[in-house]
Amino acid sequence: MPFKQLTDLQILGISGTFAGICGGLSYLVKVEEGKPFEWKEFFLHTATSAVFGLIAFEVLSFEGFPPELAGALCGIAGWGGTRIARIFEVLLRKRAGITKDDMEKYGD
Repeated sequence: MPFKQLTDLQILGISGTFAGICGGLSYLVKVEEGKPFEWKEFFLHTATSAVFGLIAFEVLSFEGFPPELAGALCGIAGWGGTRIARIFEVLLRKRAGITKDDMEKYGD
């Protein structure tokens, strides 16, 4: 396998890049569905997805997944990264008892 010749850092970089690309594609799908394109949002979405991919890679590596599978799953994490983050945010706010009125009153 070609991954046997790569260092851990190289595999991590490839996985993060793959997650970022998948996140960028996810954003472009939203644009195709009617959301207006904004460069700032595109880069933010891509960077956030890359971070989620890196987190996923580290967790999967810790659990003993082979780098090939961990890298592929990083793409899935990148695709859903911003959506998953939003879901966690909503769940945490509900657990903390923060309402929409609180959010409007004190800002996001």
